Amino acid sequence: MKAAYRANYGPPSTLSIRELDIPVPKDDEILVKVHAATVNRTDCAILTGKPLIMHLVVGFLKPKLPVTGTDFAGEISAVGKHVNEFRAGDKVFGFSDNGLSSHAQYLTISTKKAVVKMPAGASYDVAAASAEGAHYAVNFVNKVKIVAGQNVMLNGATGAIGSAILQQL
Repeated sequence: MKAAYRANYGPPSTLSIRELDIPVPKDDEILVKVHAATVNRTDCAILTGKPLIMHLVVGFLKPKLPVTGTDFAGEISAVGKHVNEFRAGDKVFGFSDNGLSSHAQYLTISTKKAVVKMPAGASYDVAAASAEGAHYAVNFVNKVKIVAGQNVMLNGATGAIGSAILQQL
């Protein structure tokens, strides 16, 4: 498979396209053929290692995952032997702010992670582009404990996170 690969933190010029083996799913994982992935703000921080606090999460001296990408939408190609909630052929999407190696033709992900079946009628592009914004929006709304009837000012609902918060409210 083709994948966006880097060995060190740095600018986009540190990326190259490499041929890698298609990963094999573990017992609790699914193998996904990636149809869409984005390049979002989390990807940029993981690629560059900036701010420096990112090194504590994604690799101190060098990246833990050489293949970039944090979100995806695709079709399940295979499932691990303990996977019951997904089947080959299911359309799924997901996100991890620690990285998923989704800038590749295939990825594996544990069913215990943030992966769900795509809503009927959703395109791969829309599903992949929705994941990061929805993740941060839900976390924000849950942290500030917004309740029904409360007045809220939302400044800047044009990006992924702001538009997802607007839909939640």
